Amino acid sequence: MSHHSAFPVAMERSQIYRVSVADQVAGVLRQRVLSGELRPGTSLQEIPLAESLGVSRNTMREAMRILSLEGLLKRSIHRGIAVAQLSLRDVQEIYHVRRVLEISALEAAKAPAPELLRELFAALEQYEEAVEVRDWISAVNHDLHFHSLLIRFLGNKRLESFYQKTIGELRVGMVLVDQRHDHPGILIPVHRKLYQLLTAGKLKQCAKILLQHLDDSESRLSKVMNDHGATRTPESSARSKTNGKAAARVHD
Repeated sequence: MSHHSAFPVAMERSQIYRVSVADQVAGVLRQRVLSGELRPGTSLQEIPLAESLGVSRNTMREAMRILSLEGLLKRSIHRGIAVAQLSLRDVQEIYHVRRVLEISALEAAKAPAPELLRELFAALEQYEEAVEVRDWISAVNHDLHFHSLLIRFLGNKRLESFYQKTIGELRVGMVLVDQRHDHPGILIPVHRKLYQLLTAGKLKQCAKILLQHLDDSESRLSKVMNDHGATRTPESSARSKTNGKAAARVHD
């Protein structure tokens, strides 16, 4: 890959300011990853990237660290830093984590704080607005933020941090899924129903709908990845069939 061809210098330098430079560089790269301009598996070279954006190597290193913590970039011994590339097994494991943590969070939501409910409602409205204008990157961000807020019912900062890193790896795939969804607006009533049941204290019904929603979300993402020739391990099919049932049994 050419060092400079994918990064027009004048245009990108105009986006970099003197305040929180590393965060802004991370924002430029994040947009390129989520838009698909930097595809999964693309190797990122620190020095040419820093030169193309007119920043120091240390700033670029910090920006890459930020995106690595978000799960968008991965470091390997042989390839260095590259855009994260999920396998079908990765997706199944991540959704297993989501089922366990999100359903557990609902069980802990006996008396949700009004402030947290307001944040959930705001995330819901922002998600709906993004879907209506077909802004898929924003839609996925607000969607995952809504689900991240559920984890706060557990009252465990370490689990919140772990969850954030885990779902960060899904963002690229979820943007692609929403772009290809025939009727993306169909997901709006699901999230609104989750919110209504949660605020009404109907936690068992809420957990049932959430579990189905996560199963459907995993199926859509796996289908898109299959269409793109994603790798699949021999045990993947069996695991995907049992994860949802196992989560349901644990939380009956």
